[in-house]
Amino acid sequence: MNRRHVSCALLLSGAFSAGASAGVCDPGSIAAPPSFEGVVRPALAEDVNPDPEVVEIFLTAREEVWDFNTGNDTAVFTYNGVLPGPMIEADVGDTLIVHLCNDLPVDTTIHWHGLETPANMDGSNISQGAVPSGGTFRYEFPLLNAGTFWYHPHIQTNVQVEKGLYGALIVHDPRQDDELRLPRNEHVLMLDDVWLDDDGQIVEPFLGTREEVAIEQLNGREGNAFLLNGARFPVLGMERGVPHRLRVLNVANARFMRVSIQNVPMWRIGGDQGLIEHAILVPPSGFGTPPLGVSGPPTRHKSDPDPTTGLLLSPAERADVVLVLAEEGPIAFDWHDTQRGRHSVDFMPDGTVVLAHNIPDGTNEVIHFALVVPEGPPGDKEWVPPDPLTTLAPIDTTGAPTLPLVMGHTIPDWDTGETVFFVQAPGKPFEALTPRDVHSVLTDGTYIWEVKNLTGSHHNFHTHGWGFQHIETEFVDLDFPKDPDRNYIEPATHLENKDTFLIKRRPGTVRGRSWSIGRFAVNFRDDGRVGQIAASGKVPGETTSGGWLAHCHILEHSALGMMTFFQIADVFMDGFESGDTSAWSTTVP
Repeated sequence: MNRRHVSCALLLSGAFSAGASAGVCDPGSIAAPPSFEGVVRPALAEDVNPDPEVVEIFLTAREEVWDFNTGNDTAVFTYNGVLPGPMIEADVGDTLIVHLCNDLPVDTTIHWHGLETPANMDGSNISQGAVPSGGTFRYEFPLLNAGTFWYHPHIQTNVQVEKGLYGALIVHDPRQDDELRLPRNEHVLMLDDVWLDDDGQIVEPFLGTREEVAIEQLNGREGNAFLLNGARFPVLGMERGVPHRLRVLNVANARFMRVSIQNVPMWRIGGDQGLIEHAILVPPSGFGTPPLGVSGPPTRHKSDPDPTTGLLLSPAERADVVLVLAEEGPIAFDWHDTQRGRHSVDFMPDGTVVLAHNIPDGTNEVIHFALVVPEGPPGDKEWVPPDPLTTLAPIDTTGAPTLPLVMGHTIPDWDTGETVFFVQAPGKPFEALTPRDVHSVLTDGTYIWEVKNLTGSHHNFHTHGWGFQHIETEFVDLDFPKDPDRNYIEPATHLENKDTFLIKRRPGTVRGRSWSIGRFAVNFRDDGRVGQIAASGKVPGETTSGGWLAHCHILEHSALGMMTFFQIADVFMDGFESGDTSAWSTTVP
C-alpha cells in the first residue's frame, strides 16, 4: 500500500445494509469548508477499515450552505458537508466499501464514473433502486484499474451535480508510478461552473422565457461562476522548478473546459482510464490576460482561436498532465472558449423556429479559474516524460458487429421551448425505450459502437461499466459529396482507453443531409467481475440490474432523453430481449 491519506473527512455512524433501506442517519460533525484565501484542495475521505487492502468510507448526502465568495451563503447539496465531496484514494486491487446515507429531501444514488463495477453497484437509475430520503446503501466492489475517476448521483443528475454532489476517486498504481518515476507532487483539480442568481443562489433548471428554456436545453447549462475544487478564484501554490502531476476533471454540467496556464506547456500522460502509451505535448493558449495580482484591472482578451492549444475536456472527461513552473508568478490559470456549436433560437410569428449555430462560438472572452503562485527558487526547467509510459493492447475488431446509435433532438416546441433528445433512435427519448428497442450484447464479445451525431453541436459519448478505444470519426455532407473538407475520416490520433469521448458536430448545415459518426471498439469482458455483469429489463431488482447506460454527458441533454441502455448476458436465449432473465443460460443449447 502507498496510500496518501490525510484524514479530514468524517466518520459517520449507523447501521448500513447491502441495499437501500429506511433508517436514521447520524451525520456526525461536519467538516469546515476550506479557506478560499489560500491553497484550495479537496477534503480527503477517511478510511475507517484497518485492513490495508480495504478502503471503507462513509458519505452522507445532505443540504448545506456554501461560500462561493459572492457575499451570500449559497444553498447546496454536499457529501459530508463539503464541496466537492471528500476525495477517495485507493490502490489498484483494493476493495472499496462506501456507506451512503441520504439526508437529502430527495432520492439519490452514487454512480462510480469510469469504474468497472458489478452491474448492481453501478449506481445508475436502472442499476439499483433509488436511495430514498433517510435511506442507506452499501456499495462494495474491487478496484480493477488505476486511473482518475469520480463519483456523482444518477437521479436528477443535472440538478444534483449542479448543486454540488460530486467528488474525485483516485486509484493509484504505486508500482507503476515508482517504475516510471512520475512526479510525487500531485494535485487534483475539479473544474466546474454553476449558474447563480442575483442573490447568489443556484438557479433551478429550465426556468425563464421559452427562448431561455430552449437555449439551456440545446446548449446545456453554462454557468456564470467558475469553480475550482468548489472555490471561486482560488490560489494554487506550487513549488517552482520541479515537476507537478495534475489530475484534471471536468465535472461541469455542460461547459467544455479548454484550460491553460499562461506560458506553461504541459505533457498529457493519461486520461479517463489511466496512462496513455506516449506523452502528448499540450502547448499553452495565447491571448490571455496578464498575470493577476498586478495593479489595475486586467486587460480583456478573446480566447485563443487555435483549438490545438490548451487542454480540452468535454463534460466528465479527465486528464493527467505534468508541468514545471519555471517563471516567477503569479500566473493566471485560464479558461478558453472552443468551437462546440452553440445554438441561438428565434421564434418567428408564424410559429416556426430558426436555429443559428456558432453564435459566437470559440472566441468568447478568457475567464480566470485560479491564480497559480510559483513558490521557492528556480530548479530544473524541463521534465522529460518516460517513453513509453505503458503498453496498451488494441482491441481487435476483425469481424466485430456494430452497435449503431443516433444522437439528435427535435426542434424546440413553439409554446414551451422544450426539446426532446434521443440517442437510440430518432424521436425516441430514454423514457420511451423498452428492452426490445436497445442493444443486447454477449459477455466477452467484441463490438464497434457506431454513434451518429445528427446535430450542429458537439456531444460526447459515455458508457457505464466498460471503457472503449476510439477508432475514427467520419464526417459526411451529402449536399457537397465531393468536398474533401466536408467528407472525410479522422482516424484516432493515439491509442487510449476512454469512457467518455467528444463526438464532433456534423460538417454541413442541413438536417438529415449531414452527420458525423464516432466509432469505438469495446470488449465486454468480465475480468474481475465474473458472474456479476449480467443486466437486462430496464427495471432493477433487489440484487439485479436493469441494464448498463450509455448517454451524452452534457447533463441537460441526458436529462431530456439523450440516453439509452444496453443489456448483457452470457448467451442469448428466447426472452432475453424482454428482460426475462429466466430464459438465460451459461451453456449453449
